[in-house]
Amino acid sequence: MCDNILSRTAEPIFHQDWWLTIASRQKFSSVDIEMGGKVVSRFPFVRKKSLGSYVIRMPKYTRTLGPYLSLPKSKTFRYEQNIRHVVEKTIAGLPKHHGVHFFLDPENDTSFAFRLAGFRVVQDFTFRIPPEKPLETVWQDCDQKTRNLIRTASRKLSVRQVGDVEPFIALARREQPYSHHDFPLLKALFMEAYRRDQAIALYAYDQDDLVSAALLIWDDRTLYYWQSVRSHSSRVPGMNMLLIWKAIEQAKERNLTFDFDGFGSVRTAKMLASFGQKPVTRSEIRFGTPSYHVKRYIIDLVKRHVLRKYRCYDLY
Repeated sequence: MCDNILSRTAEPIFHQDWWLTIASRQKFSSVDIEMGGKVVSRFPFVRKKSLGSYVIRMPKYTRTLGPYLSLPKSKTFRYEQNIRHVVEKTIAGLPKHHGVHFFLDPENDTSFAFRLAGFRVVQDFTFRIPPEKPLETVWQDCDQKTRNLIRTASRKLSVRQVGDVEPFIALARREQPYSHHDFPLLKALFMEAYRRDQAIALYAYDQDDLVSAALLIWDDRTLYYWQSVRSHSSRVPGMNMLLIWKAIEQAKERNLTFDFDGFGSVRTAKMLASFGQKPVTRSEIRFGTPSYHVKRYIIDLVKRHVLRKYRCYDLY
């Protein structure tokens, strides 16, 4: 077994201590599992009280979590057995709770073990582009209409790459007044990531008017199209697609996997699918007591109502 199985540089960005500390406002905990005197699994989380129930979940702006494994190499049966053992011990180590909810990274191997432990496993999706895939091939994979929209937008807009999050916040405040954003927290996360050379902002301008913006974050494996917003009054077609393409170029320059980072509506999912990449499973893990399920059902009904009312926003 390697000596430093949980090195900071190897961890996904959402598992890194600085991220968790800021995102949770210093309120995250973790369950660490050891084998042979070595930590082989770490599951960070926050516990929040919602409608009288304690819920184990991810900190805000954290896209995926789950146990971060670094098990010794072994044959498939032994490896899977070790995962089940780790997940069982992780669940046993959680504080009192009525519900659990988080998303696993596509490369996380624990979903089957959670299913066997009585948790509900739901398939959610994102799209990914591996670093070894040539940029020209990625371009050819795109639907013809998508390529045309990107070309059109690139002729009409100028894209700037900066380390300033304030234009994004200003545009989001104007265009997404009913969104989920916690702007002070968003700014703190972005600025710390930028300081660590793990973030950048992309802004698309129609002359002097900001019409589209995206925040990118990355670790040593994956670059995420983390947050985005656009002007609904702009008539320039393809502005979002142009920024996605520029983000893909950023991932290629860094030799990283590009993650479209999921979607918040069917319309957005179809737009992302037009880039020609196969959907990748990002498992959603849920558990709840009967009373918590009733509360969760009510909350989901309210969310669906909000999404219908403000369907121009991706409340994700």
